[in-house]
Amino acid sequence: MLLWGASTPLIGEPAFFNNLHIFNEHKSQTLDPQRILVYTDETNSLDIDDIRNMAPEDFLESSFITRFNKEGTYWLYYQVQNRSNERLSHLLRGGSNPFETYYILIDSVMTEQRTGYKFAAKSRSIPQGYTTKVLLDIPPQKTAHVYVKVQSADNMPIDLRASLEPYLEWTRKKESINLFEGMFSGLLLVIMLISCFLFGYTKQNVFIYFAFYALLNFIYFLQVYGIIEIWFHPETPDPLPILWVLPILSAAAYFMFAKEFLELRKTHPQWNNTLIWVSRTASLAFILVCVYFWITRDIHNSVEIMIYAMIVLAVFGIVFLIAINRKSTLIIRYFTLGTFLMLLGVLISAISRATGISNDVPVYVQAGLIVELIAFSLGISHKLKRDYENHEITQRSLILQLKNNERLQLNINQELTELVAARTQVIKKQNKALEIAREEAERATKAKSEFLSVMSHEIRTPLNAIISLSHIMEMDNEDAEMQEYIDALKFSAEGLHSLINDVLDYNKIEANKLVLESIEFSIIDLLRNIRDSFKYKARSQGIDLLVEIGEHMPDRVIGDPTRLTQIFNNLIGNAIKFTHEGHVHIKASLEGLKDDVATVNFEVNDTGIGIPKDKLKTIFEEYEQAGNETTRQYGGTGLGLSITQKLLRLMQSEIRIESAEEEGTQLSFSVSFKINQAFDMVNLQDQTRDKDLKQKKVLVVDDNDMNRLVLKRLLVNWNAQFEEASDGQIAVEKCKQNEYDLVLMDIEMKPLSGFAAAELIRKIEIKNSATPLIAMSGYLTSEFEEEFSNSPFLTLVQKPFEPNELYRKILKHIVNKS
Repeated sequence: MLLWGASTPLIGEPAFFNNLHIFNEHKSQTLDPQRILVYTDETNSLDIDDIRNMAPEDFLESSFITRFNKEGTYWLYYQVQNRSNERLSHLLRGGSNPFETYYILIDSVMTEQRTGYKFAAKSRSIPQGYTTKVLLDIPPQKTAHVYVKVQSADNMPIDLRASLEPYLEWTRKKESINLFEGMFSGLLLVIMLISCFLFGYTKQNVFIYFAFYALLNFIYFLQVYGIIEIWFHPETPDPLPILWVLPILSAAAYFMFAKEFLELRKTHPQWNNTLIWVSRTASLAFILVCVYFWITRDIHNSVEIMIYAMIVLAVFGIVFLIAINRKSTLIIRYFTLGTFLMLLGVLISAISRATGISNDVPVYVQAGLIVELIAFSLGISHKLKRDYENHEITQRSLILQLKNNERLQLNINQELTELVAARTQVIKKQNKALEIAREEAERATKAKSEFLSVMSHEIRTPLNAIISLSHIMEMDNEDAEMQEYIDALKFSAEGLHSLINDVLDYNKIEANKLVLESIEFSIIDLLRNIRDSFKYKARSQGIDLLVEIGEHMPDRVIGDPTRLTQIFNNLIGNAIKFTHEGHVHIKASLEGLKDDVATVNFEVNDTGIGIPKDKLKTIFEEYEQAGNETTRQYGGTGLGLSITQKLLRLMQSEIRIESAEEEGTQLSFSVSFKINQAFDMVNLQDQTRDKDLKQKKVLVVDDNDMNRLVLKRLLVNWNAQFEEASDGQIAVEKCKQNEYDLVLMDIEMKPLSGFAAAELIRKIEIKNSATPLIAMSGYLTSEFEEEFSNSPFLTLVQKPFEPNELYRKILKHIVNKS
């Protein structure tokens, strides 16, 4: 509120007698529109001094204006006179306008007050609430000259109404309403918390829908009473306007709750499907209204759409109540008792707002909502009691059945004891019976293995369906909470799948029937998928799951991805299980390349509890863990590491382990994969280009096509010009024609060896007489040490080579030449 002396003399104010409103006492009264004068400022440029200096004929009565320009500014002018002998304090209410600025002149003292939802709460004279209202305090026998600057926004229509209400009476109403709203919000909050607790305990959807329904109403009514604005954004005008259309989403939650509460799937399947459709339609309508608002910023039409939608939904709800009461049950009676008054109140309120009778949400809507929630709570209590009684009956039946089974088992045991005693006597008399028993035991063992193998295959079919459906659910899901449930489902299903694979493979390995696949796959994609499958478990443990891919890794290799995945599932699963803080780090790096074989080193490092030194050798045995306390605390079959060791041996590899208690464990192994001619390399240096040969010209001489292809990929990635020769004679011919910065040459070639080709290049070819020559060989240096020392080669690269070592040698000799 601003206060100042009148900036100009009172020119014109006494002349406006046709806009005078006289009061002798505190009373509520709507001001006569014929006594409210209006001036239309189409330019939006006039201020209060310009308006005060206008003549009476410049104004019109507000009742004469039938069309309003939403882009213009309207100035209202009227006088309120106090003819009593006491100070009269009234709440002066305006229209439903976004901006209203009041200039009140009493005894040459001008005060400015702002109101309207487009002013921030902090800048309004009365902060709480979105309706326009200011304090009008007139001393005895004084006249207040009231100028109101009215502006629109958000496509809201201009409203020039004005009314007075005793300030003390309004204050008492406000305190009562705030008290009621506090009790109302507290009730909703209690219902939400109890419903969430019951959902966590019973996993029944009815409770989560009930909590969501209460939450939406809780938020909406805090918005209606302006509490959200005051608490969270007092300096922002209308900070969350989209909350005005929240009742549409509340209706969607209501119908989903009704579907679950009334168990319509069993009693009224057609209505069950109808309510699902209506709920989804309401949710879609809410989304479309939100999109429309964010595009147009048209809050007026957005709220109008919400009002008409609520009329349709309320009518549908009443029709639904009438229909289901044809087959009334106790649960239906609870539901009808609770919801009918609320639906009727919503319908009346929505119709009132649609016809312009009232813009307020009546308190009886909240009262109906309270009755509804209480009735719903009683109905839910009845359902819980019924479920508990059914569960108790079932439990008693099970106890009786168990007792009968126990008596039957005792009889059977007695009979078995007698049979065993008789059989023992027979076995003692006949030595041949022992041989028969041994053969029967062997057959039983074989049958066990066959049964376990068949059952593992049978379990996989529904398990694969569960895993596939979880992926489909993930693609369609948009809810964050539901995503956590899907992640948990996927992790559990993948864990069970891995356990079944372990059991099945264990039997295959024991029977020498496990054959490794040889198919093309991507190591990078495989590690990414494994990381994604374990992300839920790692997140629930509060640890980081890191994957690191080394340089020059082939993008595609040929091997058995299924068994490699199984190995990683066992190693990473153990690492996450025994790591409570820190991280699990998975690394893959190229160890060497030779001909068409790439050797990749894998590591799984963790910062977990570690393994005692005396257990490092035994943990790879069947059914063995670090200790009995480990089995009790962490669970597990003890087969995982044993199967991992056996699978790696089939891949001609061994697992290496290093561990320290309370510090962590490092597991590593190397696997050789074949690569085809269409492969490429993952180059981590493309962006930084820290391996740059600056277009140096390199000749590669090798009679193996795959070796030349591998070197071509590397040299191109290192920004070198690449040329190749398939034997020594072709290399000599190329050196006659071109000058090279470096020559990489295999020494085991026919008919012209690398040593002979190098001698010819040095002696005959002038262009490359000083070109650095680097030898490559898969044999040990000791086998040709004397011949190599007398050759022109500067150094030797041993196959399989490590790309970084090759780059360092190339760079060293190219720089020396330069």
